[in-house]
Amino acid sequence: MAWGPLLPRLRGVGALALLLVLAVLLMAYTAHQQVRQPSRRGGDQVFDARHVAEHQTRHVLFFNRVPKCGSEMLVLLLQWLQARNGFRHMRLKNTVKRYLTFDQQAALVEEIGERVQESTEPRVSFDRHVYFTNFTSYGFKMPIYLNLVRDPVEKMASRFYYARATPRPGAATPPGYTSPAPPHYTSLEECLRYQDPECTFLTGHHYDLTIPYFCGHEDFCRELNNEAALSLAKRRVEAWYPVVGVLEKVNATLAVLQHHLPHYFAGVLDLYHNDLLGK
Repeated sequence: MAWGPLLPRLRGVGALALLLVLAVLLMAYTAHQQVRQPSRRGGDQVFDARHVAEHQTRHVLFFNRVPKCGSEMLVLLLQWLQARNGFRHMRLKNTVKRYLTFDQQAALVEEIGERVQESTEPRVSFDRHVYFTNFTSYGFKMPIYLNLVRDPVEKMASRFYYARATPRPGAATPPGYTSPAPPHYTSLEECLRYQDPECTFLTGHHYDLTIPYFCGHEDFCRELNNEAALSLAKRRVEAWYPVVGVLEKVNATLAVLQHHLPHYFAGVLDLYHNDLLGK
């Protein structure tokens, strides 16, 4: 199945510095704990340049947003840039579900494919909080993937306080979804001191942390300190993400985006400083 006149081209493999930063962040998060031997090692294939060139299109950008890493800022910039750079940005339905079954992944891919076909612009970008999805498993070319990461401790603190301060009335919930119980503690320090489950992370347990957004929907991708999950996430970043930004280095991130993805991000630095920051 194709998305119109898609011409696969080998995109640049730049932004190596940011890719290395991602690897360091992911490894640093697990370095202080014992890494257990994984029970599954799915997805060990190597993605070479020819494979990427044949299976990725430059006409579709997918920002599968890691939560609490500055993604709303980047979405706003994409919305501002779409008219001047000749593409269309579409926000996929907001949902609490980031881990998808095989059929749910198929529905996501088909929705994106349909929207691409309906668009009158030559390029389209999308965003949603969702784990890495392999489009080729459903007969589609891979989009250009994009994401942002941040210091894991800062990310955890941001998520902790966001859950207490911000209601989510627009979030779609799947059938049978049960809302979590109200939080016991109002401060992160208390939560950590009393080892509340919300602030306790155990090796081998499943969590919605950073790695699944690059690893995928396989069960082992959500296991804390799973070596196979980290390995697969790094390989998928190297293959499918020309840029992974770092929130703490937003200026460098935007400069790399502007250079390596100019069809989408040309002029983003000026827009960020002059319009968003008002400087």
